[in-house]
Amino acid sequence: MTENKQILGKSGDPREDAINSLFSNTENESLFIENIPSKGRFYKDFQGIEVTPLTFLDEQRILGSRKQNADIVSDLLEKTVKGVQIEELLPMDKIFLLMKVREISYGELYKFKISCPNCEADVGTELVLSENLNMSEVPDDLEDPREFDLPKLGVKAKVRFPRNKEENYIKDAEASFKNLYKFVVEINGSSDPVFIAKALKRMHIMDVKKILAEVSRSEYGIDPRFIFECPECSHSETMAIPMDISFFSVS
Repeated sequence: MTENKQILGKSGDPREDAINSLFSNTENESLFIENIPSKGRFYKDFQGIEVTPLTFLDEQRILGSRKQNADIVSDLLEKTVKGVQIEELLPMDKIFLLMKVREISYGELYKFKISCPNCEADVGTELVLSENLNMSEVPDDLEDPREFDLPKLGVKAKVRFPRNKEENYIKDAEASFKNLYKFVVEINGSSDPVFIAKALKRMHIMDVKKILAEVSRSEYGIDPRFIFECPECSHSETMAIPMDISFFSVS
């Protein structure tokens, strides 16, 4: 009887073995992260996150994709992030991890062009991501879902964070208001979604704004804004870092 044994670390294909040897010193380029904006408090069995760099093939697939931008970003995170379900990511953690994927793949320096809101000149801009973007973590007493008082109605409401799989519901201001009821767990003790949707339409703007603020809690996470100064017209304005497909290609 012939016994087939495979030597550990050998594939049996000389070319494959040579490839494995060539890249043997790059296997440990991943980044292990324990501190994320949510502190992992809202994920099951969170033990930290491993981020790996994009490959050239990954970049080409992103640039050549015909998918919506949000879908491309989710695909990218699926390839480069381990330790959390991508569809369950909170927006604050998603932006933070995108920054980390960009940083580990291309370095901290991000060069891009942005159009001046005043004179419309295309201005070359560069930022060191780790120096220009500060992370704010959630406090230890923040819950999900969480309860609070509505300032005008004077009753309690309970809301939850959106997850990455629900991103289309909050893609802009119109969608956020239209789908706000999906993230409201209770109003005055009622969890009936029809009741909640109708109540939101009749609410004072102060109550709606309060609910929107509690759902997003935008004060936590990475603030993707920077101070833009136009060299052409001297206009100065706070602007958001463009995070389109070009964010994941060589600057």
